[in-house]
Amino acid sequence: MTYVIFSLLLVAIYCVFNYFAAKPNPEKGWKAWLPIVIPALVLGGIFHVINYFTQPVIQYDYPTVYIELIIFAGLTLWFTSFRTLKHEYDAYQWEDAWKTPVWKYGFWSALGGILLLIASAIYTWDFFHTSYQQQLLKVEVAKDAEVKKMVSPIPVEKMCTVSPEVAERVILTKMGDLKNTYELGQMTKQSFTGKFVATTADGQKVNIDYTDQLVYVAPLEHKGFFTWWKQKYTPAYVLVDASDEDKAYVITEVNGEPIKLAYTNGANFEYNLERHLRNNGYASTILDDFNMEIDENGRPFSPVTTLKNSVGMSTPVVTGVAIVDMQSGDIKWYTPESAPKFVNCIQPESLIYERLYTWGDYKNGYFHWSDKNGLLQACKGMDIVQTPNGCFYYVGVQAQTDAVGTQGYLLIDIRTGAAKYFKRSGISEQEAIKVLEANTDLNVEMNQGVLDLTEPIFYNIEGLKTYFSTYVSTKDLTVKYYGFCSTDDKAVWGYGTTLEEAKASYMTSYYKASANKSVKFQTADKQSLVTIEAVVLEKVQEGNAYYFRLSGQEGKTFYAYSSITPEVRWEAKKVKVSFNKTDAKMIAISSYEALN
Repeated sequence: MTYVIFSLLLVAIYCVFNYFAAKPNPEKGWKAWLPIVIPALVLGGIFHVINYFTQPVIQYDYPTVYIELIIFAGLTLWFTSFRTLKHEYDAYQWEDAWKTPVWKYGFWSALGGILLLIASAIYTWDFFHTSYQQQLLKVEVAKDAEVKKMVSPIPVEKMCTVSPEVAERVILTKMGDLKNTYELGQMTKQSFTGKFVATTADGQKVNIDYTDQLVYVAPLEHKGFFTWWKQKYTPAYVLVDASDEDKAYVITEVNGEPIKLAYTNGANFEYNLERHLRNNGYASTILDDFNMEIDENGRPFSPVTTLKNSVGMSTPVVTGVAIVDMQSGDIKWYTPESAPKFVNCIQPESLIYERLYTWGDYKNGYFHWSDKNGLLQACKGMDIVQTPNGCFYYVGVQAQTDAVGTQGYLLIDIRTGAAKYFKRSGISEQEAIKVLEANTDLNVEMNQGVLDLTEPIFYNIEGLKTYFSTYVSTKDLTVKYYGFCSTDDKAVWGYGTTLEEAKASYMTSYYKASANKSVKFQTADKQSLVTIEAVVLEKVQEGNAYYFRLSGQEGKTFYAYSSITPEVRWEAKKVKVSFNKTDAKMIAISSYEALN
């Protein structure tokens, strides 16, 4: 309705302007209005069609509406000048149209509007609002005690090992005949807590039961207009465990209810997700992030972030989230604080990147020329991570004058945008990539472009501050290897074909380096190397991996790899082993000695 009203306003502007430019001849009656009304309706209709498909924000603090008005004013002046010539001279003189008073006065009026628009753009320049821009990202510096609490040991099996590209590759293999009609929509990473029974595309029943687990979800979209016209909804959405690519599902039913996604990004006319919002009260609202998330019962929704400009026609800030039921079309709006718990990402990633730039670059004002001391910048790559305190954007921070070292990292609440800065020293994420590319036996494959590393994420591995990344095949998007690199010492790294093997390799590298007293590790928790003598209760071999249950260590499984610790091949009833003190149930052995 907003677009209809705006189009009628344009028609009215055209008619009023033409009336005063050259009043209709009253002797001709209603026919005298035709040269005014018909062009007005044509122009208004053209602009309405354009607005219907482009869906601009019709708001006083948004530049689109002024650009449209300037273009419409130019067209109005042009057509009015022709009608004026016809009215005064009873003939069109196209080449002289610009000489008419209507055109001249209108031209200067339009020029004045353009200059006002330029003046508004200058006013919104960051130079005049540096302090405000720098403080838009509310950053709190974490204390040392908080660093240990926030980055608590994360079990290896809970680590995010599946990238969006890998998740997409896995799902495409499970879509079956659905690939003929539908395509995969945009993947969204969310933290999911819930329980429901799902029916997959192949008719299998699956119990989905997670607590604070990162998953990827995405709707199926129509491949084209005619497939949408034939069936106005898509019959499934997909879910992939971000820690286990084997847990990937194309879900067609949730708790016995068929999935019918009618309101998606790929739908047409009133079923298009953005158009549905624009037509239902959001035509004057800035909208961002048309993603999909599922609630605790597996029902699909699209939480769309609403924003408004805070400095003239720029600097958008989040006002809330409009949650669209993708099946019924129901819309409910919430503030970031009152939004349902299942809603994850309210703060758009692009907006956070902009805030990161102004926070790090405007510390000493807008102009700092060649003096970049004290200025910070976000490292390449930002990802969503799960912590004991919730879900956050993770991004590394480094000094603008240092391309190797790190200043720490930021955890930014994906709902509220509140940021906490964890200061630490060591190497940066990009430097960790260089280590994992060059120091392993895989450097030839890396150089040939056969393997590609995902962006490193900072984890606490048994008390050690560690970067974790995966080696993904560029050919078939499969995860080939897992890699760990210490944030404190480039000499400490490890990789393997499984997480456990990579972790064992990494811990062995750490034990060797820690023997060198010049190496100082900044552990998140105080750790110590424990050496015990114990009876072997059970020993299982799987390839080059060996798993042990030892007396006095109930509930724990010890493991080692013969490629790293060859001694584990020796059979013994009693052994002497060393390992890092940890609360984990799976513990890597650093040294192994058979006693008998």
